[in-house]
Amino acid sequence: MSKYEFSLRQEVLMEVGASILGDLFRYSEENKIENDADPVNILYYLIRSAKQDIVLSQTEEELEQIEGQFRLARNFLSGLERAQAKGIA
Repeated sequence: MSKYEFSLRQEVLMEVGASILGDLFRYSEENKIENDADPVNILYYLIRSAKQDIVLSQTEEELEQIEGQFRLARNFLSGLERAQAKGIA
């Protein structure tokens, strides 16, 4: 992977991370989640940290790990929203 491709992948992951943070923040606000120990807030801080790690990444493997964390966060949030729609959460 060239330096250009690596930088481009970092940029794309930064945007994905920002989108996830926005979605988590929106969910937290809509559901009045204020407790820092709530899983949604914990995930928010973990994703924020992973987003900061993008800039420090030097290998494709590091970016793949961050991308996996982002996928997990998206799936977690989707599951919460589905449960909420069904009246479970």
